Amino acid sequence: MKEKFLIVPTVACLLAAILVPPVEAKNQVVSRGGSREVAITFDDLPGVQLAGAGCDFRVLEALNRKLLATVVAQRIPAVGMVVESRLCDNRKGVMTGLLKMWLDAGLELGNHSFSHFDLNNTPLAKYQADVIRGESVTRKLLEERGRKIRFFRHPYLHAGKDLDTKRAFEKFLVERGYQIAPVTIDNQEWVFAEAYARALRRRDTATMQRVGTAYIDYMEQTFDFFERLSIEVVGYEIKQVLLLHDNPLNADYFDQLVQMMRKRGYTFITLEQALKDPAYRLPDDYAGPKGLSWLHRWALSKGMALKVEPREPLWISRLLEPRQ
Repeated sequence: MKEKFLIVPTVACLLAAILVPPVEAKNQVVSRGGSREVAITFDDLPGVQLAGAGCDFRVLEALNRKLLATVVAQRIPAVGMVVESRLCDNRKGVMTGLLKMWLDAGLELGNHSFSHFDLNNTPLAKYQADVIRGESVTRKLLEERGRKIRFFRHPYLHAGKDLDTKRAFEKFLVERGYQIAPVTIDNQEWVFAEAYARALRRRDTATMQRVGTAYIDYMEQTFDFFERLSIEVVGYEIKQVLLLHDNPLNADYFDQLVQMMRKRGYTFITLEQALKDPAYRLPDDYAGPKGLSWLHRWALSKGMALKVEPREPLWISRLLEPRQ
């Protein structure tokens, strides 16, 4: 195991990440006998980027119903990571029905903590207590169906600012029966989703369409990047795990995203199946401020340089700037 290390982004690195031009997406030789595999995960159930409607059951129901209709029609065995604080204390009874929608669709639920705290700036004991609090409703719903809660996803993909914290939290998860839900295809989807949500609030359909189209193009560039990185780091294209969010952008564009993935040769597998890939047993010695793809973590653990991912177009970022 390598010595404990902390990677701090320099100004130059941050500028490089912002200024790097998008990677041109190209089809390449597909491994594993001509097929690629990916597990789809959605964070922040029962919904995000809702402009103050986070406790409006009707808005959330419409969001989840639309997203789930595509997930079911496309036969995607997805996992939804729940932030139970978003069930809203004063409406928890009715809000629980939103999680039941996912289970009724044959999907799985995981724990994304109660409060969506950041492990890198939250005391470990407080963070662990929040994880336990964040499983109460989800665990009960699963147990009613003879199932167990199995997966935990770190908010912000922050797994600990130092190795002692990281290892202690990993031990805590094992003791509570969790597997970490890693991410190999990380992305800037949240930036597109925020731009889309703001246009939706203005009923600016032209901007919504422009953002949605750019989102699919960007995601294809991102898939190409991580496919190539997988070969560089592991030696083959692993069973990937994609991070998305339960938001209006995906409710409207997940079907197109699935079509893009299918054109790239992907079939859809469960998170459990993905984690059987031996790559997920590679050393992960990264501790630090970044929320990184596990492919980056494995690369750093091997002493490889951190590569810069594709970024959203500048015009997307400018949509998030304060209006004059």
